[in-house]
Amino acid sequence: MVEPQRLLWLFFSFSGRIDRRVFALAGVLLYLIRAYPIYRMVMANDDEATIAFWFGIFALIFGVLILSHLALCAKRLHDCGYSGWWGLLFLVADIFFFLLLCLPKGMPGPNQYGPRTNSPGTRE
Repeated sequence: MVEPQRLLWLFFSFSGRIDRRVFALAGVLLYLIRAYPIYRMVMANDDEATIAFWFGIFALIFGVLILSHLALCAKRLHDCGYSGWWGLLFLVADIFFFLLLCLPKGMPGPNQYGPRTNSPGTRE
């Protein structure tokens, strides 16, 4: 079982590093969560109340999910030795930037963003 503190770090902290596998799995999970309300709106068959309800749910979770994606991007960029600020490109090219960050290997050993991959960093 994953500790809640590790999940909070993974999805909401901008410090530390994560490898390709963790980045890809966590990112796909966030995309699936984001897609579910959209799926429900599409399946509502013109029922305006249902569409409005699921749009409200989508609007509520969208900001949290974007923040989580940005945190994942920052940690993945840290693993490759880059500043997390480059993660703001995610806001422009969402899925393309996600796929791009799934490709490169991280830097072996410690770097300025943390001692090892998949762990909190030493600085923000």
